[in-house]
Amino acid sequence: MPKGLHGSDAGSRLSRASTRLDTLCRDVSLGVRNQRHFDDLESEAQAIAAEIVAAFRQPDVRPGGCTNLPKVGVRFRGL
Repeated sequence: MPKGLHGSDAGSRLSRASTRLDTLCRDVSLGVRNQRHFDDLESEAQAIAAEIVAAFRQPDVRPGGCTNLPKVGVRFRGL
């Protein structure tokens, strides 16, 4: 198995990211209210992307998510 990918742990992290993505898709389908709302949705998309990458690259991430997610209110444009 490639470095960093550990079956059930990666699967659990991907499952959490999938749940977050489903929620994001639902929120977007309800419509974007304003620029602030758009920015918040985009930030969540970036955080989800980071969580997906972390499932493959960071085998020792603490349970519940990715350690390199942005703090609330901080815009992340790294991906």
